[in-house]
Order: sequence, then C-alpha cells, then structure tokens
Amino acid sequence: MASTRSSGLRAASLLCLAAAAQAFPHQSFKREEASFTRQGCFVGNVNGRILNSKDFASDSMTVEACASFCSQNKSKYFGIEYGRECYCGDTLTTEPVSDDDCSFACPGNPLQKCGAGNRLDLYINNLYAPRTPATLETPYLGCFVDEGARALPENLLGADDMTAEKCAAHCADFSYFGVEYGRECWCGNAPPIHSAPESACSMPCAGDDSQLCGAGGRINVWGSPLPSPEEVSDFEYAGCYTDKVDQRSLRGKKTVDSTMTLEKCATSCAGYSYFGVEFGVECYCGSALEASAEERPQAECSTRCGGNYDQVCGASYRINVFSNPECVDEPDNLESVGGFTYQSCWTDKVDLRALTDVVERSDNMTVQTCAAVCQGYNYFGVEYGRECFCGNVLQGQVAPESQCSYHCMGDATQLCGAPDRMNLYAAAAPAATSTAEPAPAATSSTVEDVPTSTMAQPPLPTYE
Repeated sequence: MASTRSSGLRAASLLCLAAAAQAFPHQSFKREEASFTRQGCFVGNVNGRILNSKDFASDSMTVEACASFCSQNKSKYFGIEYGRECYCGDTLTTEPVSDDDCSFACPGNPLQKCGAGNRLDLYINNLYAPRTPATLETPYLGCFVDEGARALPENLLGADDMTAEKCAAHCADFSYFGVEYGRECWCGNAPPIHSAPESACSMPCAGDDSQLCGAGGRINVWGSPLPSPEEVSDFEYAGCYTDKVDQRSLRGKKTVDSTMTLEKCATSCAGYSYFGVEFGVECYCGSALEASAEERPQAECSTRCGGNYDQVCGASYRINVFSNPECVDEPDNLESVGGFTYQSCWTDKVDLRALTDVVERSDNMTVQTCAAVCQGYNYFGVEYGRECFCGNVLQGQVAPESQCSYHCMGDATQLCGAPDRMNLYAAAAPAATSTAEPAPAATSSTVEDVPTSTMAQPPLPTYE
C-alpha cells in the first residue's frame, strides 16, 4: 500500500513539474543579474554547428551551467541542445525557428528549456568584448596568409599556453614573429608578403583567450614595418589611409599590375595630385583625397609591392597615399576646340560604341589632337585618357560629369573620359536638336564609384 502511495506522489510531483515547465517555458537565472539574454530557438546542424568554439555535455545541465562555461571561454553566444549539450561561439550560421521547437526540459532544472533534437536554445552574452591581437611594444603588422611556403619559416614553437608575449620572447633574436592556429609561434627575418582580412585571424590564443592567435593557414604577425619613402618622383608621402570598394579614397584612374612598384604607380598618375598603392598590386590616381579617407597607423599598410618586396603597397582596404604639392590645376574640359563645342560626359560601351567611324589611340592624346583627327565629322570624343573616337551618328546617353575623371595623357590639364565614358564634343551649328536622357549609374566592372545623381545637360544635335 505504501509503495502505491509513493508512486502516486512521484507521479503527482512530475505532473506539477511538467505544468510548471509549461507555464515558464524559458525560465533561466535571475533576470536582474543575468549577463545573457535569450535570442530564441535555432536550428542546430550536426554537420556544421552554428556555435563551434567550445562545448560540453552533462546529465545535470542547466542554463546557468552552460552560461558559466561559455562565460569562462569569453564567447559571444551560448546555446543548449538535446537537453544536455552546451555549445559556445562568437558567430551564428543559421536562422531562428519557432520557440515551440525547443521543447526539452533541462535535466538539472525541469523548469528550464534546453533545446531539443537538432534545436538550440540560444543566448547572447551582454558583456561580450571581441578578441583582438595583443598590443605589444613591437608594432602589429596584421593578419597574413600562411599557406604553402611559410610566411615566417623559422623556429616553430607549439604550446598549450601560447600568447603573443610568449611568442615575442621566443623569437627575440628575429625581426618578425607571429602566432597561428591558437598555439603555434613562428619566427623570421623576412617580412610576410600576402596580407589577409583581419577577420580571417579568428582563433583565441591557447594561453589567453582574450588574444587572437591566427587561424588555420592565417597568422597574426608583429615586427618592424618597412618605412615608406619620403619622395617618389614628384610625389611626397602623405600617409596610410582607409579605402573602401564603394567609396574610393582616390577617384581617378585605376590600374592593376602583378609587378606593381611605387615608381610604376607614380608614372601612371603623372599629372594627378595624388597616387596611392593598395593590396600589393593596385594603383589609384586622384585629383583630391576624398573626405571618407581616414588616416591610420603606418603598421596597417603592410603588404609588399608585387614588383618590389622592399616597398610597401598598402594592404587590404588600406592605401599608401602620395601627393604632388606642385601638381597642375584641376583638369577641365575645353569649351570649344577646332570648330567643336563641348557637350557632356557620355556613355560608351565596348560592344556598342557611341562613335564608330574613326578610332585612334595615343599615349600623347589631347583634346586638340582628337579634334584635328575628327575634322569633317559631326562628333568626337576622348576616352580612357588616350583614346579618340569620331562619328556622324551618336549612340549612348548623357552621364554625370563626375564619371569623366581621367586626365588626358598628353595634357594633364584636360579631361579625357574614363573607362566606358567619353568627353563628347559636337560640330558647331547643328541643323536639328534632340534631348538626351540622363544615363543610369554605370554597371561595368571597369568603372568605380559612380554617383547616383545625374547632371542636366544641354540638348545634343541629331544628324540624319
């Protein structure tokens, strides 16, 4: 009889716990003291965990236990799955699902929910501070690729208490040192060459998880950066600046060359007020340094030039900028030349030319040169700094003046279009006129930083 009564009491107790769990489906630690906030129920992918930094399992799992474990590991998120599995991590790789999908009670506290099969109860750490490379007396150079030939090939040390400080001491007799894969230290006397985005170096150091220690095939490197020269040709060094794909710091001509050097870029940008080198192989010219450019420490411009490893050519989203204090005035269009008058910046395409009758290219191109070539035609246009087009029939549309930004190679005081853009001139006294509509922003990969606004232009003549 006693056994029956005991079984009944246990059943009643379980029913009460179940009812409480229904009433408080996601109760956790004291809310006023909590440093974590619940984010919802998420899909937990076994083949690719959405939280993959640290994990542990317990048959007495609670929300507090998982929070404590992931707090010690300084993780941004923690999540509980399948009732007993705890996961930590700094990034998410999936989307939330219905809270009803997270239905398992925590075995250590049935009043709490601990996910379900392939479902994760997810929390965020409100006190999270992202890991950063250690700040040392030796300048930090950045994150670099370390695949194939070693970026720093000497004196490997592996240690489960690895820190940047430990690696610095180990490599005291070398010019450069770096940490990789959480626990590896590498030394070298030659600087690393191929930079990588900072986000690619994401693993915590085994000896101090507040520090970053590279990743697989990626290494955080410290050492003495090569100084940029004070002068290159007529240009003086201005500093290391930020650069963005959608907001270029220098908006003129761009060239890409796997054998780039400072001298090559300076020559390419002759006549411009500025030139800049970026990512080892890219050269940019400009008449002004845009306000969006922010000056950064020289150590952030650490990528060697593709054509001269003794020179620095910016880095990922970092550009070494040089200025010419005695540069010519801002280039402009000629109002009239050789019986032609200036019309506007105009669209052009390789597969659908605006003017098709005569094409001439010259590294000494000027507006006067093109006007002389095109005598007897209704139109001429100068493009890409060195190209001249003539024709009697005009295709294309008006484009914003800001899209025609290249200096003429034969006279840097004149404008000669840009990639897929020409400065258009028309013969005087047209017999008829038509109105051209503004062109949409350029979609060609060769034209960058196209403003979305359009500029009103005078009507252009149409010739039958």
